[in-house]
Amino acid sequence: MPRTRIVLADDHVILREGLRALISAQPDLEVVGEAASGAETVECVQATEPRVLCLDLSMPGWGSATTINRVTQLAPRTRVLVLTMHNDPAYVRSALAAGAAGYFLKTTPFPDLLAAIRAVATGAQVIDPALGDVLDGPPPPAERSQLSRRETEVLELLVKGLTHQEIADLLFLSVKTVETYRARLREKTGLKTRADYVRYGIEAGLLGPAGTEAPKPTEG
Repeated sequence: MPRTRIVLADDHVILREGLRALISAQPDLEVVGEAASGAETVECVQATEPRVLCLDLSMPGWGSATTINRVTQLAPRTRVLVLTMHNDPAYVRSALAAGAAGYFLKTTPFPDLLAAIRAVATGAQVIDPALGDVLDGPPPPAERSQLSRRETEVLELLVKGLTHQEIADLLFLSVKTVETYRARLREKTGLKTRADYVRYGIEAGLLGPAGTEAPKPTEG
C-alpha cells in the first residue's frame, strides 16, 4: 500500500529532525517535505501534495490562521494537524475555524501522535485528549464554517491592534462592514474583547516578528 505523505512545518530544526526520524520509521508513513515559516509551508504543500501537514502554531511570517486557510484553499486534499505547546481552548477553536482537521499538544506521547496522523489522513477530526472538553456541547467552529480570506485579514488586523476605522481604510470597506466581519469572527472563534484578540495574536503568532507587514488588501 502507498505510504501516507506528510509535511512537517516547525521553525525548530531539532524538533523537525526528531519527528522525521520517528515518522519515517513507520512502514505506512513518509515525510516528503519540511518548512520553517508560513510561506515556506504553503510552497512546500503545493510542491509535494501531502495528505497530512503537521503544523506548529507559532512560526515566523504570517500567522497560523492564514497558513491553515491558504493550505486548505490551495490544497484541499491536504489535512492540517496542528502540533503546538498552546493549550488554550480559544486557540483550538480558532485553528478549527481556519480549517484544521486536528489539534495536538507537543507533550503528547509519540504513539498517540502517530494515531492522530493516521486518523486525520482518513478524514477524521482529532483533538488531544487533554483538550477534549473543547468538543463538548455545540459543534466546533470548523464544522459550522471556515474563515474566509477576508475574515482572516480582518482577524490579523484586529490582533495587530488596528481600529475598525483603520481596518476599513486599509481594506477599502465601510466601518459597518468591518463590524459585521468582527461579529462573524466572534461567533467562529470565541474571541470577544480587544484583549482576547491581542492575547490570541501573541500566542498564535499572528502578530509575527517586529516589522511584519500587514496583509495586503484583496478585492471583494
